[in-house]
Amino acid sequence: MSNFVIQPSQVLYLDNHLLIVHKPPGILVQADKDGSPNVEDGAKAWLKAKFNKPGNVFATATHRLDQPVGGLVIIARTSKALARMNTLFAERRISKVYLAVVEGKPEPEKSLRHWIKKNEITNKVWTYTYERGDAKQADLHYWLTAKSSEHSMLMIRLFTGRHHQIRAQLGLEKIPILGDQKYGKARNRDLEMGLLSYAVRFEHPVTGEVITVSVRHPDGPFERFPLPNKAELEMAFSHTTN
Repeated sequence: MSNFVIQPSQVLYLDNHLLIVHKPPGILVQADKDGSPNVEDGAKAWLKAKFNKPGNVFATATHRLDQPVGGLVIIARTSKALARMNTLFAERRISKVYLAVVEGKPEPEKSLRHWIKKNEITNKVWTYTYERGDAKQADLHYWLTAKSSEHSMLMIRLFTGRHHQIRAQLGLEKIPILGDQKYGKARNRDLEMGLLSYAVRFEHPVTGEVITVSVRHPDGPFERFPLPNKAELEMAFSHTTN
């Protein structure tokens, strides 16, 4: 099976420690037992060719995205960078902003707090509106940034990284993500999922510089909507949760 080949337009950030790429929907982040195309193997091949490196190349994803979801993937190029990025994620010091194309009638702005428990058998989650001991708290805040006659686009600041969190929370709110096969409407299951890991901000794990990276030209269901402007994105990054 052929691997995922990274195109120049998909490389959004590169230095000696990190590589940030735009993953298309449908591509895995890490290899599976079937050897399906994935971002990690694609990154290793791209770095090996770009820098003419002999032997093995270190390139390890610092986080995951669901296979149907497109957007930013941060790749560590060294073990030191990987360990430090793992710490940043664990301490929630990486700010993440998503875009979602949804159905229904979202409010102009809303904070969502639910409690989520993963079902290992179905690979879905149960989502509760009340706290319970076997479920993990899930927080996000969204803003309605654009509308069409049938759909709306939300900008989402994600505060916790639970399994299927955005998909499950918006589904429970009756504003499901377009094309979501697990938490959306059955009639839209053949459509590309309208969820995008759009922007990240964090302190570089080695230099300490504040890094902000965003997707440049999202396609699919996002083409019909204007992207958030600089002020809107700054508002999302500066928003806090209780």
